[in-house]
Amino acid sequence: MTQTADRRPRHTQHIEGHRLRHTGHNESRRLWRTGHNEKGSATLHSLFAAVLLITALAAATLWSAISTARHQLTAAADLTALSAAQSLTKPPTTAQPSAARQPLIPPTTPETPCTTAARIATLHKAHLTACHPTPTEVTVGLSLQLNLPFTHPTLTTTARAGPL
Repeated sequence: MTQTADRRPRHTQHIEGHRLRHTGHNESRRLWRTGHNEKGSATLHSLFAAVLLITALAAATLWSAISTARHQLTAAADLTALSAAQSLTKPPTTAQPSAARQPLIPPTTPETPCTTAARIATLHKAHLTACHPTPTEVTVGLSLQLNLPFTHPTLTTTARAGPL
């Protein structure tokens, strides 16, 4: 076996203070051994990547749920304001049914705009937080409590409408 000037075998080298040794004879099957054990590092990197991916998916899911609920609450507020504004107008006069015919729908008393707004908000599973009718328009405020994992945000919105 040929030795170098410092009396080490040719297949042994020093690289950056670590002693490395070539254990195989085939050039394609080199196995360099250092003083560090890297066994399991790929598992830790994979685990970290999986946790990061799950966290990103959870955040995207929460954002999507809150955004969808916000759009639905805005639509419910608009419909509530329009229904309440419709209550501002006087009910149309209808022809009286003849004595021989009974009305199919009994006459109802007209609702106030805020009563109508509360009824419509309840149909949309929202809570009416404010109702301010004026002779020309109605402003309503709605809120919605979301029951999401890890958080329970309350969404609020307002809408204003006049009679049609």
